[in-house]
Amino acid sequence: TALVDMYAKGGMVEKAREVFDKLPERDIVCWNALIFGYAQYGLLDEASNCLRQMNDEAIAPDAVTFACIVRACGNAESLKIGERIHNEVHKRGLLEKDIVLNTTLVDMYIKCGVLKKAREVFEQLQTHDVVAWRTLISGYAQNGLSDEAFYCFRRMKDDGLSPDAIIFICILKICGSSGSLEIGEEVHGDVNKQGLLEKDAMLATTLVDMYAKCGVLVKAQEVFDAIHLQDVASWNSLMAGYAQLGQARKLLDLFYKMVSEGIAPDLLSFHVLLIACSHAGLVKEGQIMFTDMHFLYNLFPGSEHYTCMVDLFSRAGHFGEAKNLVGKVHSSDRLPLLLSLLGACQKWVEVEVAKWVFSQTLELDETCGLAYICMANIYAAAGMHAEA
Repeated sequence: TALVDMYAKGGMVEKAREVFDKLPERDIVCWNALIFGYAQYGLLDEASNCLRQMNDEAIAPDAVTFACIVRACGNAESLKIGERIHNEVHKRGLLEKDIVLNTTLVDMYIKCGVLKKAREVFEQLQTHDVVAWRTLISGYAQNGLSDEAFYCFRRMKDDGLSPDAIIFICILKICGSSGSLEIGEEVHGDVNKQGLLEKDAMLATTLVDMYAKCGVLVKAQEVFDAIHLQDVASWNSLMAGYAQLGQARKLLDLFYKMVSEGIAPDLLSFHVLLIACSHAGLVKEGQIMFTDMHFLYNLFPGSEHYTCMVDLFSRAGHFGEAKNLVGKVHSSDRLPLLLSLLGACQKWVEVEVAKWVFSQTLELDETCGLAYICMANIYAAAGMHAEA
């Protein structure tokens, strides 16, 4: 059984099954070890077959068995089987006794997108531990339901439970995306009381990100400066805040300071930089950054970096350089670049370049409504009303 468990948890489920099949006798513990392996990799059919075989061998599944099957349903997003298992455990009276099984059901319904049902199962729990609250709150956070997540966060605290780092991270992410600074500051206070900032780098980075997205850069910088080990993620969060407020020069200073402290930038670092350079019209600086990505830092630009560069060149009216970059990107990634270039043509009333961009766009997607609208606007601005 220990061998089955080792192979299953290590991802070698075929080997686990091989050992399992050689056993002269198989008890519930051994079955659960195998089913757990199938469940964690979303192999729902195999896990369900195990349940049928157990019934054939007159071995009654327990709460652990059902929790594993439910986990597999969640990973495979199979609501139908998950509901069937839910009915089964309800009939057996297992829900009232096992908080792990209940929490796994909540998680399964969240992964299947049925948050109302997840909440119903959650409310049936006689007691709620931190794991159960974390499951529900993170589900609301992932689905952008900020009010529900905030409500659960406050209710959890009212029940006398202290949120953990993962819950704080979920709430802070929502605060950043929704601009809920007051709640973010409340979380910051709770985090300080628990002394978590010194222990969890991701939590500290998320706090920097929250303040940056809320436009409170002084506070973001304060938290950033207090981080003992500043990694590229925390630098990126701070730089994104300065980029959001259009402080491109400050952003460039931060970038060079990061590099001077021995922190290697990543693809996100350059994406933030190129967006800021584009919006600030810093063509030369943007070109240097784009070139340095590969030659200095051995990073290969993605389509988002090319889109930024096309936007940078076309905003400045450098259409030749922009067209040249479009040609270097694979056709499957080219549409955002073309639309960016077409938008710039509209700004500059650049008809000839726009014709080329329009034809290239239609080759990729002849139903692209935005392209037709832009082209019509360009013709109208140029006084070519028949073409418009």
